Amino acid sequence: MNKERAVLIHSYLADREDKEKPDRLTRLGLLAASELYRHGEIDKICITVEPELSRPQVKRLRRLLNDPPEEDIISKEETVTTEGEVKSFKNAVEEKNWRNPLTIGNETHIPRIKREIRKTFKEVSIETTTPRKVLARYPRYSSILKEMDGWPEQLSLSRHERVLNIPVIGKIIERTIPLRWKIALQSWVFKQLER
Repeated sequence: MNKERAVLIHSYLADREDKEKPDRLTRLGLLAASELYRHGEIDKICITVEPELSRPQVKRLRRLLNDPPEEDIISKEETVTTEGEVKSFKNAVEEKNWRNPLTIGNETHIPRIKREIRKTFKEVSIETTTPRKVLARYPRYSSILKEMDGWPEQLSLSRHERVLNIPVIGKIIERTIPLRWKIALQSWVFKQLER
C-alpha cells in the first residue's frame, strides 16, 4: 500500500494586479501546503485547475519549496470548478492510492468543498482544512491572518459563496455559466464587489 499523503489546493483567481501570480487567497493555500510539506505532513501537492491559474501556482510552489522533486507537485490542468477539482483529485487519489487525502480551501468555501467531497468520494473520508488553521500554528503568519478578513478578495469570495450556497440559485448559476467563461466572469464579478 502506498504510504504517501497528498493535498489538493483549491484555487481561486489570478491576482487583481498581476495576472502572472495567484491571488492572495490562493497564495495562502499554497503557503499552507508548503508548510505541511516542509514538516512532513504531506508528500504530494495537487493542483487541478486550468493552465491560466495552475502555472503561476506551480511556479510559486517551486520557489517556496526550493525546487522539490518534480513528482511531488502534481498539476492536472483540467478544470475551473470546485466540482471538477474534487473529481480530478479523486481520480488521482485512486490512481496513486494515496492515503488520508486532504484538501485546503478558504473557510468560506469549505461548505461547498465538503458537499462536493461527499458527493464525489461517497464513503471515503477526506479531511478538509483551511490556510488559517495550518498557518495559525506559526506565529510569523499572525499579521497576515489578522489582515485577511479585510482583504477585498476575502470579502468578495464570502459574498460569492453565500449566493452559491443557496440551494436552487447556486445550482442554476453553476450549471448555466459556460466553463470557458467562468474565470473571466468571476473575475469581473469580484472586481465589481470589491469596489
